Amino acid sequence: MTTGTVILVVLIVVVVLVALALILRQRGSRRDEAARAKAAELREQAAEHDREVRERDAAATEARAKSDLARAEAERRQLEAERLAREADERAETAGEVREQQAEQLREADRHDPDVRTDEDGRDERVERQAPPAV
Repeated sequence: MTTGTVILVVLIVVVVLVALALILRQRGSRRDEAARAKAAELREQAAEHDREVRERDAAATEARAKSDLARAEAERRQLEAERLAREADERAETAGEVREQQAEQLREADRHDPDVRTDEDGRDERVERQAPPAV
């Protein structure tokens, strides 16, 4: 083999090696680009998932606040109902007392009236006996 042939073979080997290096580098670059694209896609999915989680958290917080507000309103209404029931009981009791005082005054008037005959309790004997009104 002549020196020119050896140089030519060496040059061909060098060119093939350089071409292989470029091809491998390009493949690596394509692989890196694919990996970058996949990473970007995964980051976008994670960002969307994070956005959905925050929206659900906000909705849960809002629902909790509405629930607390409704519970507080129900408790307020319950307290108001209890207050009104106590007031109604007090008024019924007062009305009963006033009614009893009125009846006592009428009995007293009947006892003093010479035209009205009364029994031993002071009640007018001409009036039919009625059951006392329910309170």
